[in-house]
Amino acid sequence: MTTQNLIAIGGLLAAAFSALAAAFAVQQSKLQRTTLTKPQLIVTSITIPLLSDLDAMFTLGSKDREFKVPIKNVGLGTALNLKYSWDFDYIEAIDSCGFSRVESHPVDILSPVRRDDEFNKTAFVDEKARNKYLYISLYNDGVLYGHSIPKFNTEIEYIIPITQDKTITTLKLPYLIPILIINQLKLTQSFPDLRIFEHDAGILKLEYEDISGYGFSIKFACTLKLIKFKGSIQHGSEAVYELKLHRFKTSQQVKKTLTRIYSKFNFLKKEV
Repeated sequence: MTTQNLIAIGGLLAAAFSALAAAFAVQQSKLQRTTLTKPQLIVTSITIPLLSDLDAMFTLGSKDREFKVPIKNVGLGTALNLKYSWDFDYIEAIDSCGFSRVESHPVDILSPVRRDDEFNKTAFVDEKARNKYLYISLYNDGVLYGHSIPKFNTEIEYIIPITQDKTITTLKLPYLIPILIINQLKLTQSFPDLRIFEHDAGILKLEYEDISGYGFSIKFACTLKLIKFKGSIQHGSEAVYELKLHRFKTSQQVKKTLTRIYSKFNFLKKEV
């Protein structure tokens, strides 16, 4: 092999190595840009204090009619156009708590006597009138509570990384989710089980984008557990539950948890 050929081969090898180095540099630059623009959202556990005989609907209820779950962006990029939803079977939970579902809204019945006779501890569920909301009306002992629950929440336009902004952003947890679950657990579970085990409370789904428009979707399994209890003959009982959120790693975990939640409510309904 001549010297000229060796020089040519060396030039080709140098060009190849240069091309590989350039490709690697481009890839590293792209990875760095992705890291700098990627949001990372986490949600924080909350406590839910409850009092007994607070209203006519449930044996345990809360003074607060809305619960807020803090959410933080621990990434480097801003999360945009956040949309979230709570996957929970309200109808099964309502049935399990002893409410009978009716076809007519209690307000449509003009006679209070007839209303009390026919609608005592009943639930009217309207999920067909409007696609964006689930409407639930609970009626018992002359008291009517109406709940308008969005199927998807879209009020959060962005969440800035906590390294840039310490402002706390919160997700709205529908009042009925923990209240229905806790009241049903009180009917079917022993006190030691409430203190020992975490109980399924549905699934939280988050969808959002980074600054380049790339979409993300993550899910959290929600659980409830009794962490504090105080009983009094004069003032009734006070209980504090903790709502924890555990991030799913695979879609199979989501499927298994949903199946477990729905089968559990079917079983509890039969027990009641």
